[in-house]
Amino acid sequence: MQPETEVPYNAGDAQQVAHRQKSQKTRDLQKKAALRVLMSTPDGRMWMWDLLTRCGVYHSSYSSDALAMAFHEGHRNIGLHLTAEINRLSPEMYARMVNENQTKEKE
Repeated sequence: MQPETEVPYNAGDAQQVAHRQKSQKTRDLQKKAALRVLMSTPDGRMWMWDLLTRCGVYHSSYSSDALAMAFHEGHRNIGLHLTAEINRLSPEMYARMVNENQTKEKE
């Protein structure tokens, strides 16, 4: 029995291009749905808040050590990307997350 070989992607083939675009669109919709599900629960919002906090979104990553600052900016970039995605998909859930977690931090 011979192993299946995958046909290489051909960007000049309209059918392959359309299939790849459809697959990518489906995957993007799945990722958006997953983020909405996560942000729809108090536990999910708490988890996301902790992740964004660890990423350094809510404070400066300045350091006199350029390598340390670059490292922290890398973390912060991930957090900023997540923050933008949450705000794009569900700004009311972002506001709710902030509200819930700032209240808990004061207790």
